[in-house]
Amino acid sequence: MNDAEYHGPAAPLLVRYADPAAEQHLAALLDEVDPRELGDLVRRRWVVVLSDLTLPPSAPPVAAAAFRIDYPGRTARLITVGVLEPWRRQGLGRRLLAGTLTLLRAEGLDRVDARAHPGTAGSSLLVSAGFAACHYTAHADAPGRYTLLL
Repeated sequence: MNDAEYHGPAAPLLVRYADPAAEQHLAALLDEVDPRELGDLVRRRWVVVLSDLTLPPSAPPVAAAAFRIDYPGRTARLITVGVLEPWRRQGLGRRLLAGTLTLLRAEGLDRVDARAHPGTAGSSLLVSAGFAACHYTAHADAPGRYTLLL
């Protein structure tokens, strides 16, 4: 996506680790994460945000992604991605994931696993970010498994 196609926030955006001061905003974006666990994920630097570079790190992010990381196994598991309602379907989730994957590679990780129901916006985002679907699922209504080798 080039700048001429981008219609999201006008300010420059940066992928960075979440600031603990933004935890309340993160809870709204990452509603699939238990609020009691979110603080721990932020402290461990397992939450990454796409934020307006002109604002302080504690400002509300435009998008966020939460992970659980297994450093000995060199694997991250994507828990969820959230994008502010007005900016959805404009490539910001993909942009966040692309920057996050660079951070995870730099930390020495080899693989990212994720789950999403086939045919949903979540599965489309994963595929557009380079994840491959693992076609085996235990139940037909269970979320599909996706993997990306870094």
